[in-house]
Amino acid sequence: MLLHCPRVQALFPQEKIFLEHNGPAWMLGTEHGGTLILKVGDLQFRELAGAGEKSGLFLEVDLSPAAATIGKIEAYAAQHQLPLTPPASPAPECHAQPILAACHIPAHKKFIFAEESRLQIRTRTGGMVEMEVRGTFRARTVPCQEADLVVHLTPGDLARLLSYLRVVARAQE
Repeated sequence: MLLHCPRVQALFPQEKIFLEHNGPAWMLGTEHGGTLILKVGDLQFRELAGAGEKSGLFLEVDLSPAAATIGKIEAYAAQHQLPLTPPASPAPECHAQPILAACHIPAHKKFIFAEESRLQIRTRTGGMVEMEVRGTFRARTVPCQEADLVVHLTPGDLARLLSYLRVVARAQE
């Protein structure tokens, strides 16, 4: 599953690191060893001058064209046996608690991660949603190969998130 992301940013003031994608990006839904992962690669490093901001991952996801997006969501959910159930009522937000939210930064041999974080998705106009992952991020020095961000989710949380995205996309039809 590939979903278009017009904006992708990762902000870590304590490490003076800012990552973003130059131009359009794609969020990939994938699986690794039984863990379901949302991933965006090819992030560019920028040094962050000052502190003051809170750490987090920030993405905009474009759900248009709605029919194609709904098809991608349903195919991915079927492939991973994730039950898509519409929320009881359309909500302006959806929440999940990732297993892990992290970024790999090869240029600095850094792995910045949060094991306790909160993912929040909010609807925006024009078939867009905004995803934000906040938490207490820590850094470790480890060799890594790709500048990316990853969000590991339980099947239940990912099913809820995909159900929400499908409802938002359907509202655009």
